[in-house]
Amino acid sequence: MKKNKPTTPADSKLPNAGAVLQSAGAGLPSGAPSKRICVIGCGTLGSYLIRRLLDMYGGAVEIIAVEMGDHKIRNEQEMGVTAEAGNTNVASLGRYFGLGGTSARWGGQVLFFDERDNPENDPIWAEIIRINSKHQGTVLEQLLGNTARFVSINPEASGSELSASLKTGVWLRYNRRNLYKRMVRPVRSRVQLKTNRRIVGFQVEGNRIGAVVLKSADGKVEHLTADRFYLTAGALESCRLMLKLQADFPELHQQATGKNFGDHISTELFVVQDARPVLDGIDFTPQVVNGSLVTKRIVALAGNGMVGFVHFVFNKDIRAFKFLKEMLFGKMSTSIGFKDLLQGAGFLLRFAWGMLVAKRLYVHPGQWSVQLDMEQAVPNSNSLALADLPDRYGEPALRINWDISKKDKEAIADVRNQVEALLRRNKLKFTAKYDPAVAGNKVEDVYHPVGFLPVGSVVSMTGKVKGLDNLWHFSTAMLPSARSINPTAAVMCHIEEHLEEEA
Repeated sequence: MKKNKPTTPADSKLPNAGAVLQSAGAGLPSGAPSKRICVIGCGTLGSYLIRRLLDMYGGAVEIIAVEMGDHKIRNEQEMGVTAEAGNTNVASLGRYFGLGGTSARWGGQVLFFDERDNPENDPIWAEIIRINSKHQGTVLEQLLGNTARFVSINPEASGSELSASLKTGVWLRYNRRNLYKRMVRPVRSRVQLKTNRRIVGFQVEGNRIGAVVLKSADGKVEHLTADRFYLTAGALESCRLMLKLQADFPELHQQATGKNFGDHISTELFVVQDARPVLDGIDFTPQVVNGSLVTKRIVALAGNGMVGFVHFVFNKDIRAFKFLKEMLFGKMSTSIGFKDLLQGAGFLLRFAWGMLVAKRLYVHPGQWSVQLDMEQAVPNSNSLALADLPDRYGEPALRINWDISKKDKEAIADVRNQVEALLRRNKLKFTAKYDPAVAGNKVEDVYHPVGFLPVGSVVSMTGKVKGLDNLWHFSTAMLPSARSINPTAAVMCHIEEHLEEEA
């Protein structure tokens, strides 16, 4: 595990980078808007972009947001959107439609790329890291509000090799995770919403998008013109639209579109018994700061140059804890019975005390798991393409070809050996869960889709789609890989770079 300075999202000096999400609207210019902007997709990144456009332009622009869903968050099946996905659940379980999108269901952990994510000194990655470093303070202030309490959060410097590999993330507070709802009503009222409509086509005039074609679930079709278009419909749907655009207008074809689809592949490495989650003197128990959960992870570097992260899963076999997670993440029903809750009453009391008084997650002392999330090799043979299968809108679905490569498995095996050495050095009792010598290991994707609309090939570092003067795209698909982070907040840095370029 590579030595370097430990970082936290709050390490940087935070500039006074505009109002936080819920306090917009003062001092706007009067008069008719001079520019019409269409934002396609009002999910996590679409909501962030809209709020920042209003900060920048105020009343000088007219913003129209087109969203396939509405105020109710729905999954793929509920929306009638299909995908031929083979052996991945990234489409069926990893994306949600409606105002706020996936942020409304999962929330999100705020992390950024740093130099440890570029062991090969690649120039594209160097520029991504520069943009992350430059704008992470602004993004933090937008997402967390007053960040003063977070600035002091730093991984303990124990002097060990491990302390140089730490990275700290911040989970958004439960009641602040939906980025659309965090825009207060007066701000939302300044956006023209077109909900329950799907983009089914583009009108291209030379090197510009003249209009987009919208279709409702009942078949009504309309055309929407704008001066500028932003495609923020999520990684998968944005790629489907880009593939459709390039199929209809071959002169816009980009070879990299839909290629090198990557994700984090996740596997449980070890279960540790009868010990607190302390390694080399560093306590990995999540803290509660200003209502947000602050976690530590270990940046992992495999011998073949691939990057991932090691993190820790707590209380996973406690049924009362499973109930809490099911309720927090919006499940309408639970697999946990009343008897389970009664038996877990002691745990629930300790959990509540920890969160409200001790300001740390209560960790059951019986066992905790060591989990590895590893990037996938780039290049790879994974891909997205248009399928013949139509959905309820009559649109071609996505065909997703995804697998885990030999190089991916080699990286997992290498990091597993590094982690085993770390556990033995700390004299911990553990049981191995991942065995590189057998074929039946459970390895899953974790729905961080990246790589198939990459910067440098399909879009610029500021999201500009190549070949078109008035179309920008922002999603995790623009990143070559996910490396050591949950990548959504990193994309927000590219939004900030774009807005700075436009100022």
